[in-house]
Amino acid sequence: MCCIRDSAPGVPKINLTRYSNLFADNFLIMSEHALIVLFLLHTLFLSVDLIGPGCECVVYQSTGQKGARNFHSPNYTTSSHYPRGIVCILFSFIGDVNETVEITFIDFNLRPKVNNKCNDFLKLYLDERAEVNEDSVHEYDLCGDKSELPQKTFYSHGRSIHMEFHTEAVEIPNNIYKGFTGKFSFIDSRDFKTTMTRVSTDAHLCSYIDRHRNDTRSKGRFFSPSYPQNYPRWTTCSYQFFGRPSEVVELSFLVLQLAGNASSCSKEHDYIEVFDGINKTERLALICGNRSVPTLRSQTNYLTVYFHSSANFNMKGFAATYEYLTIDIAAECNKNITQASSPEGTICSPRYSHPYPADITCTYDFYANPGERVQIKFTHFNLYKSQLYTEGGDCKLEDSVSIYIYEDYDEATAMFCGDKLPLQFMSANNWLRVRFVSNPGPGSKGQASGFEFQYKFRKDFGITSGLQTIGPRGRPLCHFLYNSTVQKVGSFTSPNYPGVYPSVTHCEYVFRGEPGERVTITLDNFNVGRRSETQVCGGQNDHVTFTCYSHDGPDKGFQPICGVLNSLITKRVSDGAYFRVLMSSYDNYEHTGFLGRYEFGPGYNVFSPTTPSPEKISGLDSGQGSIHYVINMPLIGLVLCLYRITGLS
Repeated sequence: MCCIRDSAPGVPKINLTRYSNLFADNFLIMSEHALIVLFLLHTLFLSVDLIGPGCECVVYQSTGQKGARNFHSPNYTTSSHYPRGIVCILFSFIGDVNETVEITFIDFNLRPKVNNKCNDFLKLYLDERAEVNEDSVHEYDLCGDKSELPQKTFYSHGRSIHMEFHTEAVEIPNNIYKGFTGKFSFIDSRDFKTTMTRVSTDAHLCSYIDRHRNDTRSKGRFFSPSYPQNYPRWTTCSYQFFGRPSEVVELSFLVLQLAGNASSCSKEHDYIEVFDGINKTERLALICGNRSVPTLRSQTNYLTVYFHSSANFNMKGFAATYEYLTIDIAAECNKNITQASSPEGTICSPRYSHPYPADITCTYDFYANPGERVQIKFTHFNLYKSQLYTEGGDCKLEDSVSIYIYEDYDEATAMFCGDKLPLQFMSANNWLRVRFVSNPGPGSKGQASGFEFQYKFRKDFGITSGLQTIGPRGRPLCHFLYNSTVQKVGSFTSPNYPGVYPSVTHCEYVFRGEPGERVTITLDNFNVGRRSETQVCGGQNDHVTFTCYSHDGPDKGFQPICGVLNSLITKRVSDGAYFRVLMSSYDNYEHTGFLGRYEFGPGYNVFSPTTPSPEKISGLDSGQGSIHYVINMPLIGLVLCLYRITGLS
């Protein structure tokens, strides 16, 4: 084989006749004497010498110069094919300390395999020092054309690459095999050192950690194992990033070359997984192949990357950067949301679904169009509980979410804490505020994952059946019409059902049957207002009334109902084809209203309208023990509803 020795003032043994074209890209060949003079200057070459049994050496030595230079096989620039019978030419690319060699083949055209064997070939040694001997192990045997190369660019594992070129002596008729050419450069190997701390020494199970502190850098880089060389097979690596409480972690993949198909990404091939946090619960990305990846950003101050390679053909891997970014939580979580800008959407606590930071206040103001309402529905609720927390207790000393319905009155209508999911909520007018308060305390709120709610600006008051009436200036009204000609049987609800109905809201449900029909109304899950001390519903207490009249005014045949009632007590039957149900709410945000059922049909035997007995108090089921009277009345001369209220003692 070939040995390397430094050039000296003596004249080296150079075969200029056979291989002078090797230097054509770097030297102007004028004469043998001129070449020797140039050779002794500070160039890329150490020596070209025939030392040992039949192996000639071409050495490219780093001199600190930047940029790429050319290399090629003998006669590449002067002939249509490379020479036959080359016993051995060893191309050696040797870098300085802290340098890596990069070679890229621009063209490659050797004689293809014969009987699955390379007769003309180029051996690549990527893992050797500045010397190659008979015991050296090469990584690749290359022959054929460029499309058959496993890759176009190769990197040294240390600071040198060696290429051993052989050709058969047998002449080839119509020889069209031109050889190879490429570029080489010496790059700073320190650019490929991860800035993270390695905590595992296992070559196939690597683990890195980076913790951002006041005295550490805010950005850095990390790589797949052995980068820029190909990563090893059967390797699993983890990279964990720990930012400060007010930070998030941002990743950018600069290079991505993984074995496998990017279009069918799965864990059956080599892959990268990126998770928000330190657990494998919320995956941000699953990455395969060589597709471009957008910048990834965590929602929390923690982020984890996993890399796994299988037994498939390995590739270059990845190079990525990370940066800790300080976020302005106030700017992130204080928002004014209008119906025009975002008719519906989702709001989450900071860093949801991970522990939210301490000592923050977030305010979300919603502005609907005149006459419309704001509806919010919580889908997740898990706030930190202090040692003083008690179920159903005062939330003022706890982390909490409060709801405000009066823009000029800074007192919460409702306040929620703990982990019980709040009921669906609706504004009393076209404005609503949600305020989240995280008290000072633990830097991390334990396992409290925060909250998530959906918001929607609604014209229909959350009532999804019937034909809604639109008032003056296009303002929607809580007035709904149900015609027998459209649907005989159906349902209707209080506003925002099954959530709490809004305060200061008056809704009217009008039922129009065909001649000879009657309307049967049943209110299920009835929970409207409270019974007063005198057990009388109506007035400024939330209540529901029934009437056979189309005009305003009391219907003496029906008394208002309120409290918590079962469906037997809330059942009402009209005596004619027209019937109205009216619901009135005042300053109350505690009750869920009702789910109503209606049915148009003939029939004259009806239940009398019945109110809860005075013995029943608010919050109890008033249906048990109630008395109902059946009335059989002739139809002659009936103009009004013929119900009489039976007072129950």
